[in-house]
Amino acid sequence: MLNNSNGIPKRYVWTSGIIFVLLMVMVKGNVSIIQTLDNFLGSLLGNGHNAIMSLISTIADTKIGFIYAIIIAVVLWFRQQRVDSVWVLATMFGGSVIAFIVKEIVQRHRPYPVVDTGFSFPSGHTFEAFLILSFIYLYFIRPLSSASTKRFALYALVVWQLLVMWSRVYLGAHYLSDTIGALTLAVVWLWVAMWLYKRLYEMVANIVNPAVGKHQKRH
Repeated sequence: MLNNSNGIPKRYVWTSGIIFVLLMVMVKGNVSIIQTLDNFLGSLLGNGHNAIMSLISTIADTKIGFIYAIIIAVVLWFRQQRVDSVWVLATMFGGSVIAFIVKEIVQRHRPYPVVDTGFSFPSGHTFEAFLILSFIYLYFIRPLSSASTKRFALYALVVWQLLVMWSRVYLGAHYLSDTIGALTLAVVWLWVAMWLYKRLYEMVANIVNPAVGKHQKRH
């Protein structure tokens, strides 16, 4: 459960928030420097139709992301972590709505529209990947007793997040700033979601299962 979690350090949240706002303003305003940087950095990351990159992108697909969230929520539910189960689904759904709204506000076209549909900023794959990986860390990796195993697993999650971002740029579905914007937005949203978890815990616990909720609260 998250009641005993310190959450994301505020300095990271503030830094992410500032970066996201700056990127959003520059992308929305079509500032030339951001497009120049995107084109230059994108060329360094490569582009094309690599089978491995396509596989990574498919695994991190936004539709499949909801399946991952549901699986995690079901596991938590049967582990009697029912508030957490509801929180995972609410965080995933709420985050997707926020990302969609930002896409509609910015309305940035993709580098290669034929690759994918919808607007480009922020990257939905990157955004949802961060949330899913955060759920995995919070509920399955953080509780591990072995520090070395925990550290290795955390590194693996970070590598996967970076691979998802790289694959979206490589395949021409996004600019690099789309993925960075998505990552920073996801950090801020996760912090907000964790804050809401602590504020609304008792209310949700009394709805999903009063006995379980009180038991979790004591621990």
